[in-house]
Amino acid sequence: MPSDTPKFTLITLSYRSEASIERCLKALTALGRTVEIIHADNGSEAMDFDALQAQFPSVIFMPFGENLGYAAGNNRAAKMARGQWLGFINPDAFVADDWLKAMKQAVDDYPTIGLFTSLQFQAEDTSRLDGAGDALTFFGFPYRSGLGQVLPPNLKPAHVFSPCGAAFIIRRDLFEYLGGFDENFFCYCEDVDLGFRARLIGESCVFVPSARVDHIGSASLGVRSDFALFHGYRNRLWMYVRNMPLALLLPSLPLHIGLTLLMAVVDTLKGKGGVVWRGIFAALTGMGPILKQRKSIQEHRQISALRLAKSLTWSPLKILSRTMDHRSRP
Repeated sequence: MPSDTPKFTLITLSYRSEASIERCLKALTALGRTVEIIHADNGSEAMDFDALQAQFPSVIFMPFGENLGYAAGNNRAAKMARGQWLGFINPDAFVADDWLKAMKQAVDDYPTIGLFTSLQFQAEDTSRLDGAGDALTFFGFPYRSGLGQVLPPNLKPAHVFSPCGAAFIIRRDLFEYLGGFDENFFCYCEDVDLGFRARLIGESCVFVPSARVDHIGSASLGVRSDFALFHGYRNRLWMYVRNMPLALLLPSLPLHIGLTLLMAVVDTLKGKGGVVWRGIFAALTGMGPILKQRKSIQEHRQISALRLAKSLTWSPLKILSRTMDHRSRP
């Protein structure tokens, strides 16, 4: 391996992120010169790349000229990365000065782990958490652990189900083995899907509380935008069907379907029925390729359904309150 090969490559992918990308890149470049930084862009018409390149000469810029989506855009940028570890940072996420130091320490402390995720604070109100790793309920609904809560005392490193895509690192060889993000998802749930597939082959994800990030969240597209609702409904079902082992899929499927329909009715009453039902229809009509992917994913699964079940969130109280579900072991 060449001596100038960086240990970490940090990738940020923007789309209509003109309001936040400068702050994001300032935080990344402040981490030091030993890290490689790639800023890819999915066709933001108002992005001034000449000005950004002049301001951040050490950053590698990759404007794609079209919206490839989160999954494909990050995959393409990752192919250009040289680091042993790949970090994916949202353009509305702002890492702390010691974020990389904390991640390096975590890599040293957990030499067998290939995924690490950050402690996120709400950028608008840093007294509230934006998340502490992602959890997955036993019926296949993901949620951001600790969202909206205050920081608990003595928060320690812990195993979580999967990383949050706003700010996490993954060992490069693991990312490549998994085939990167699934590009069929385009955007939303692809981070949980990646973590799910990693877990199925025996990997785990560690939450690093000292790796702190301020995150706006859905700054480009909006939390309840039509785009977010369509892809959220579609991709959640795809993620669940293709990854959940049959022994867990069959008993949980009625609850998954029932809650999906209940949420769809609620969103319909809020005036979002058209986009929500289109998302569900797209999930069902696109299920053929998902079932083929499921066959391959399950054939390569290296852990039992029971072991996976132990990593899921079963407590109704935790699910309803989005309480952290941190574990001392995978």
